Amino acid sequence: MLFYLIIFTSTFFSIYHLISSCKFKNFDILHSTEQKSISVLIPCYNEELILKHTLNGLMEINYDDLEIIFINDGSEDNTFNILCDSLNLSLLEINGSCLLSNEIKGIYKSNTYPFIYMIDKVNSGKANSLNIGTSYSTKELIVTMDADCVLEKNALISMNKVFDDPNVIASGGVVHIMQLSKLDTKLKKVVLMQALDYIKGFYIYKSSLAYNNALSIISGAFGVFKKSVILEVGGFKKGLGEDIDITLKFQEYAKEHNKKLIFNKNAICYTECPENLSELTKQRIRWQKGFIDAIFSNSNFLFKNIFKTNVCFYIIIDALLSNSIATIVFIFNIILIFAKLAYGYPLHTIYYYLSTVIFNIFSSVIAIRAAQKNVPTLKTKKLYFMIILDIFFFQILRIFYFINGTITYFFNNTSWNKVTRTNNCYKL
Repeated sequence: MLFYLIIFTSTFFSIYHLISSCKFKNFDILHSTEQKSISVLIPCYNEELILKHTLNGLMEINYDDLEIIFINDGSEDNTFNILCDSLNLSLLEINGSCLLSNEIKGIYKSNTYPFIYMIDKVNSGKANSLNIGTSYSTKELIVTMDADCVLEKNALISMNKVFDDPNVIASGGVVHIMQLSKLDTKLKKVVLMQALDYIKGFYIYKSSLAYNNALSIISGAFGVFKKSVILEVGGFKKGLGEDIDITLKFQEYAKEHNKKLIFNKNAICYTECPENLSELTKQRIRWQKGFIDAIFSNSNFLFKNIFKTNVCFYIIIDALLSNSIATIVFIFNIILIFAKLAYGYPLHTIYYYLSTVIFNIFSSVIAIRAAQKNVPTLKTKKLYFMIILDIFFFQILRIFYFINGTITYFFNNTSWNKVTRTNNCYKL
């Protein structure tokens, strides 16, 4: 009986998320709206290998009322010089007291593109860079974007329409792997596995959370927030999971002020992913540490409202507890594999394995088809061949990252372990 209870608990949410994702409908745009002012913040730390693609992508964005602010976070490579040369930057003179803080070494404006600025500062982390960028920004909406990301040209137009609803205070878009869409060379299996993982994450898990009004993370790669609310909740928190933390702060604010956070499938962003297991491991363990850190930092809100607010219920019962139980099931099954040599394989365990594989194949196919429908140019055919590898290999990696990140968080929760850029030649 205990076995079946554990199996039910560890699989219920997977089935529920698949069903909910099919029910999720993106918001309808009934009319064009006036453009709200947008500031795009791009923190940069040692980004010399990817910046040319970031800049090329920004030049293609279709939006008028826009300012772009690069924040050079004490880069030790050629990031500063690339920005200066590519954008033809000139140092601005600040009259009187410094507008921001003594961390800033200089504020620059592009002579070629007058809507682009660069803040040069000492190294203090991504969260502080976003806070400084927010303080300097002059627009109503804040877009946070990683330096390795490229937006679809109409992504901001789509996001602008979302905020036509005065109750919307934040929105996230869909993030796809850049190598899959913008690279013509043969891709490594580790890249294809991540491409499938992202698609399942956004088109099933995040769509389900959005359907249930329970978004727990607006990706740091591409998120849009009302500036006034960012300032009201105290800005971005220093740590390994500033995107989870700011989302939970916004959810708490939304609960108190009857506002909402939404997921916009029409707004597309592309990001570069790690191309080897070593870099992938660094990234995913950092993500897990950021998740644990956000739970501790927002524990008062999460545990007090666990049965009052959907986001609190799903992040504690589903993301934390259910994943822990799934890990127990995995370890239990490993023990069974060795035990079968002496006692034979229990029939109910065979049924469980078979049904799990079938369900994962089914859900992966649904996610791929949803992504193809949403982004017709996406190269999804090769992802079908990754489904089995995802089930039997990447699933084990996810469990390893969950265990490793959770345990090591209590010994080291400050090291960022930045992923090394690839220097690929993308076609944008």
